[in-house]
Amino acid sequence: MKLLVVSDIHGDYESLNKVIHNESFDRLIVLGDLLPYSYDYEDKLDDKIMNLLSKFKNRLVLIKGNCDTFINFNAYGLYAHDVISLTFNNHVVTFTHGNIYNKGFLPSYHGDIFMSGHTHIPMLIKEHEIIYCNPGSLGKPRGGSSKGYIIYEDDKIMLKNINKNIIKELYLN
Repeated sequence: MKLLVVSDIHGDYESLNKVIHNESFDRLIVLGDLLPYSYDYEDKLDDKIMNLLSKFKNRLVLIKGNCDTFINFNAYGLYAHDVISLTFNNHVVTFTHGNIYNKGFLPSYHGDIFMSGHTHIPMLIKEHEIIYCNPGSLGKPRGGSSKGYIIYEDDKIMLKNINKNIIKELYLN
């Protein structure tokens, strides 16, 4: 199974649309912060992003970010988790936004792969038998990073930039 993992879109519909349509995937994982910061907000931008995600609702795992408080997910036929662990490719993967649980503070139950966003800084490392992944941000990258996302397929996790270039990859076996 091939996962496309994005985070911290912050209203950048064009980047989200580009990545979704330039990568093939079985499941789309969105780690939260869909809409812009309040000072960047444009009317109806939320409808564009939410309607795009709704098209993939049968293949979507949606996580609620700290900037998603006022989104009415039900109005779009969607549900957003705070944290969820699922099995993919023989690994238990825990998904969360990162504002509550993160590399330094894990939930009591977590998988051998931990994916979070929130920092807007990409990360792909293995420490103490846990793989920590952060796709960075599609909307507002920080720390000198570029707009990025993660592809998890079979025995490999790839951190890629918006132009599909591999920034880093980690083999699981």
